[in-house]
Amino acid sequence: MADSYKIGQERAADGSATLLHLGGELDITARDALRTVILAALAVGDVVIDLDAVTFIDSEALGALVDGYNEARARPAGFRVVNANGLVARVLKVSGVLELFGA
Repeated sequence: MADSYKIGQERAADGSATLLHLGGELDITARDALRTVILAALAVGDVVIDLDAVTFIDSEALGALVDGYNEARARPAGFRVVNANGLVARVLKVSGVLELFGA
């Protein structure tokens, strides 16, 4: 079965951060890959995670984002989550991380 999520990565034009473009359904199947990509990006510097194309997020994927946030705080490095929409924005808000992530 094909993964129901996508993770794209690029460096910001000004070199200030790694941009992670996420899409699809972020659930337990995405957790490990998401966490690995976020931590690798933080090893280089600041990270901005774009959730514009994400249609679903569960607690496992949310946990990977929280792990990334905690790692960024420990380094220190910048960590932002942007473009959360609809159900995804609601999950972030209800879980209390919307403001934490700067979404």
